[in-house]
Amino acid sequence: PPPPGARGPMGGEVGAVEDAVHSFGLHVGLAFQLVDDALDFEASAHVLGKPSLADLRAGLATAPVLFAAEEFPHLASLIQRKFEGPGDIDEALQLVQASRGLQRTKEAAQLMAEKAIDALHPLRHGPARDALAALACKVVTRRH
Repeated sequence: PPPPGARGPMGGEVGAVEDAVHSFGLHVGLAFQLVDDALDFEASAHVLGKPSLADLRAGLATAPVLFAAEEFPHLASLIQRKFEGPGDIDEALQLVQASRGLQRTKEAAQLMAEKAIDALHPLRHGPARDALAALACKVVTRRH
């Protein structure tokens, strides 16, 4: 282990820098995944580079579906059977669109990005820290 008070390349104490970078990575990764979950419902296959609703078709209940299920408990039965019943995907899509599921997913992504940026506070101000903060912002504003 580094000696107490050792400084890392980002300017903070080594342990604090490691913790900050770990927290940043965790939260920016969660934000990225939440945005990906929302885009699966909102973007076209051409924009996404993969078929839209790919997660539903794979039987996966992502954040928008789980949030929608809080408003529409019937979704739980579709989730349990992994959207394999006749009309399950269309019904799940309609319920997600009728719910606040997408909005709540985007809000959760924004919160994770804010936590990622907050995690950078132990790092020295400068271009590297600014680039990481910009990355967190880009993650939640991306459209593909």
